[in-house]
Amino acid sequence: MRLLVALLTLVSVSIIQTNTAAANDSPYVLAVMAEGIGDLTFASPDWVEAAEDALAAKVERHADGLKDLGTFTLCEVAHNPPAFLHLEGPLAWHAKFDGASVEVGVGELPAANCDHKVEGDHSIMSILGHMQYHGNDPRDIIAAKTRLKKLSRWEVKGEVLKHKVLRAVLRSFHDVMAQRTMPRFVWMSPEWVSTARYIVSTRSRMDEYVDGIKDVEYTFSEVFTDTPRYAFPSGEDSGFWVHCNNGDVSVGFGTLPEELGAPNYLTQLMYTPTVPVGRTVNAIMSDAEKEEQGVYSGVAFGVEVEEGETPVRQSDPANNKPFPPGLSAVMSVLHDELGYRTSGELPSDYDDSIREEWSAPQKFDRVSNYDASWVRYDKVDIYGNPIGR
Repeated sequence: MRLLVALLTLVSVSIIQTNTAAANDSPYVLAVMAEGIGDLTFASPDWVEAAEDALAAKVERHADGLKDLGTFTLCEVAHNPPAFLHLEGPLAWHAKFDGASVEVGVGELPAANCDHKVEGDHSIMSILGHMQYHGNDPRDIIAAKTRLKKLSRWEVKGEVLKHKVLRAVLRSFHDVMAQRTMPRFVWMSPEWVSTARYIVSTRSRMDEYVDGIKDVEYTFSEVFTDTPRYAFPSGEDSGFWVHCNNGDVSVGFGTLPEELGAPNYLTQLMYTPTVPVGRTVNAIMSDAEKEEQGVYSGVAFGVEVEEGETPVRQSDPANNKPFPPGLSAVMSVLHDELGYRTSGELPSDYDDSIREEWSAPQKFDRVSNYDASWVRYDKVDIYGNPIGR
């Protein structure tokens, strides 16, 4: 299974969108994302520390306009935070305004102490948190928010005061933190692959890597079958492909286009058993977690799904050309960086027909009190459309 995990790091540079329904349904969300992919987990202590500085600067800038604000307390609670944080509860933060001053803190306040309190799923809140208002078409903002708000269960108390300066401060503060907030997309979705685009395209232009790929001609493809309908509504296969042509590297969502010919390396896998090992953050896994992953992989990928076939099939349609070291170096951080930015649901949360070997949540993949009810993938797909429509 180590080979499989390594393969998931081998994505590359600029995404070429393919003509699939899933790829074509993504533009509104991607269009309003802040530049980059963020570097902080939403509502984590490090994020709150950065938020404190950012919000204080905005309040100071608009001090005169906030003098008549009075008091106002904003609270946000994000359930199902990333597994790598090893938390047995939500991430939360709050901001207490008193005129032209503000106090920012970590943790959840009782609803009685909040004028406006919002609770939702962490992955959805992190995507909303990476959205940028400034410079984007308001219609795209509305479309993206409408879609994303359908995906989570929400608990909301009160509302933001109808104070123009306060609302301007919160909006500009949001945009500052949008650049720092890491969005968490569904594994292998078009938007998840767009995160890979940014990582590898940035690294491929670094001085230490450009010479290593300038003479490389190589095509890599991974295909994931039996995908869940909440992520791939038409039942289409998912995956990604990498095409390097003498240093010009492209990454596409989905299956490899015929015009690129046969790949040098092709792996076909079933989606569901691969999810837990596909979104780990290997660099910070404990020895116990690595052992647990090994046990799970042995069982999950040893299942005979058809006579003589397991969930993993590997072949080299073009040739047995080894993976180029230069391209591998560019992709070396990709698996873990994507792990930081992947949501935590499992197909078995919304489908009780998943076989036993793949259905039970794994300790190395998510905490025991993960609450699938905060995500509405039993009712809507990731595009906000009713399941089965």
